[in-house]
Amino acid sequence: MLATKEQLINFLEVKVFSPTENNPNVTTKIKRKINTTRMRLNNLASAEKVEEYFWHSMATDHGIDSYNKISQIDGITFEDVREDFKKLCGRK
Repeated sequence: MLATKEQLINFLEVKVFSPTENNPNVTTKIKRKINTTRMRLNNLASAEKVEEYFWHSMATDHGIDSYNKISQIDGITFEDVREDFKKLCGRK
């Protein structure tokens, strides 16, 4: 793992959470989903757990629902940043 837990969370904050929250079409439900994800990430023990959460969340019903809702407002999703996230983690 190249990045720290804090670097990974900051990456997601800058690239995904903040831009989506500041989208003029963001809904209260999307904001709640972002806040829930933030809390979950901050409670994880390590960078490896943040990486695991990132990849796993895209395949869950909750993650798919988030993707659909955020995509409807042309917001940024985990799927949009996965290549940069993978590089930050030191994966090929």
